[in-house]
Amino acid sequence: MEQALGRYSIIHIASHFDFLPGKEKSSFLLLGDGTGLTLDAISSSTPLFDKVELLTLSACNTATGSDAEGAEVEGFGVLAQKQGALAVLATLWEVADASTGQLMREFYRLREANPQWTKAEALRQAQLELLTGQTKVSETRTQRAEIVGGEATSTSQPSFTPDANAPLAHPYYWAPFILIGNWK
Repeated sequence: MEQALGRYSIIHIASHFDFLPGKEKSSFLLLGDGTGLTLDAISSSTPLFDKVELLTLSACNTATGSDAEGAEVEGFGVLAQKQGALAVLATLWEVADASTGQLMREFYRLREANPQWTKAEALRQAQLELLTGQTKVSETRTQRAEIVGGEATSTSQPSFTPDANAPLAHPYYWAPFILIGNWK
């Protein structure tokens, strides 16, 4: 990963991220060799994401931060921007693998097909494609996605009836993605 960071302006990290509020030394990105790169190690390194135009962090909770016991812990997305990334696409909650993969494919396809569009517009259009049913995946029910299948898990959560023509319309599938930094 470190070798790629200096050579490419667009980096996409699709790996597990474990965020533990208030625990910067225990929150980590799972690397390919099975080790974890902690938020603490990222924050104390030289600008790790210097010259990265767009860093996409498509794992769960990569934009989540916390204010635990009076000590704010920044999420991976904000920390990556402070470490040099000009723009970071990150997530606010746990994401479903199948719909996330489809959203990312559409986002990059739309950026390439429409170079005049900003990153924000390409993300918006990709999200709209999932919302309106223009984009579908063959397997929409993942383990985490069960929560939007029509059965409320608590009395405070309203029931959701999926539309067969737009199976990814629920915000769970497309709304956790936010763009931090340079939206152009």
